[in-house]
Amino acid sequence: MINSLLITTGGTISCVPSDEGLKPGLKGADLLKYSNYWCDVLDFKLIDSSVMTDPERQEIAKLLWENREKYDSFVITHGTDSMAYTAAYLACALQNFDKTVVLTGSQLPMVYPGTDAVANLNLALKTALTGEYYGICIAIGGRLLPAESVTKMETEGFAAFDNVDKTYLTKPVPKPEAEAEYLEPKTDMVGVIYITPNLSRGVILSYVAMDAVLVLLLGAGGMPEVCEKALERLQAAGVKVYIKSQCMYGKVEEIYAAHSGVKKFIPVKDESIEYTIYKIMFDLE
Repeated sequence: MINSLLITTGGTISCVPSDEGLKPGLKGADLLKYSNYWCDVLDFKLIDSSVMTDPERQEIAKLLWENREKYDSFVITHGTDSMAYTAAYLACALQNFDKTVVLTGSQLPMVYPGTDAVANLNLALKTALTGEYYGICIAIGGRLLPAESVTKMETEGFAAFDNVDKTYLTKPVPKPEAEAEYLEPKTDMVGVIYITPNLSRGVILSYVAMDAVLVLLLGAGGMPEVCEKALERLQAAGVKVYIKSQCMYGKVEEIYAAHSGVKKFIPVKDESIEYTIYKIMFDLE
């Protein structure tokens, strides 16, 4: 028998109407009334995921780590706004985690007619109780998406998430052979720079206090020369410079002469922006 733990963090899936608008209100036992499955419950917090902080993500990672001997799998209900960030954080913090961890949420509250919450929760619980998918993933819109490449695509549609490498979990994921390890971030001084045609040198150089920056380039790796020169200045000052395309699909490549910066900085391939940020923070290669 597989022992599973449901950890609730709030989000739209748990929201109920109030005078101030929708507010998280349903706890784990309330959510399970709508499901086809049953498991133990740990109510962590009832918050909107847009206000969740990394210290709270660290608390969730510790809860998973501290309960790994008692449970075979975990389901985390979560708001969709930052669910991909939490999945990415957990994937970095829990290296070679030999348990199933499934995050899920919804675009409409559980109490609303026609909600997607029921199907998403049932998919997450079913996945957790099979014990076939080791590691961290998100269950939403009828699909299982790996934490390393999942990102939120839209604010309203039920299929709100997709993967930057267009792959999904359709087959069991084997148990890691390496020993599981709990990690904490090495730094939180990571900036994100979105290259635009009129981005000034001064804006880029203002990131000089960062330990690293993730630079989102035009297309397959283009940027104005002034931006490239400013990034070289950052690099010379000791800032690690990672580069990724602004496009959801595809990678940076040295195709055109204007892409000379690709060979100067650290390219990121087939990972979401969310995961890349935490990978840098955890100093994972």
